[in-house]
Amino acid sequence: MAAVVSRVVLGICAALAVVGGAALVVMVVVYFGADQYVPELQVGGWGTLAGMCGLGVYVGGAFRAHLVARIGLGLGLAGAGYVASTIVASLVSLMADRGGPRGTLEDGTIGFIWVLAGAFLAWRAATGRWPVEQTAV
Repeated sequence: MAAVVSRVVLGICAALAVVGGAALVVMVVVYFGADQYVPELQVGGWGTLAGMCGLGVYVGGAFRAHLVARIGLGLGLAGAGYVASTIVASLVSLMADRGGPRGTLEDGTIGFIWVLAGAFLAWRAATGRWPVEQTAV
């Protein structure tokens, strides 16, 4: 039963990450293509948070360890994934002019990264041998 719940939670987090990340990518396309800022799409940032939670669930279920160690590892790697995506987005956004273009490009890059991560997590929730079967410790 726990495996089914884990797959459902991972699938929900993955779907939210894909939708939220896509909203941020659309925001960038509209900003640079139609020269219009759409602040309503900024809500896609919550999707990246859901992606981070999904990454934590995925990592926590992918290892055989004590429950506390799995939770700690999941939280640690989820935070590291978010920090890494923010650093990559900051580096990519240096290509844009300061101010609105740079900030919008950074948001869109984070969205694109979490769309890919969310798609991977959704694929793993739907197929494969995840989570790892736990044995009595």
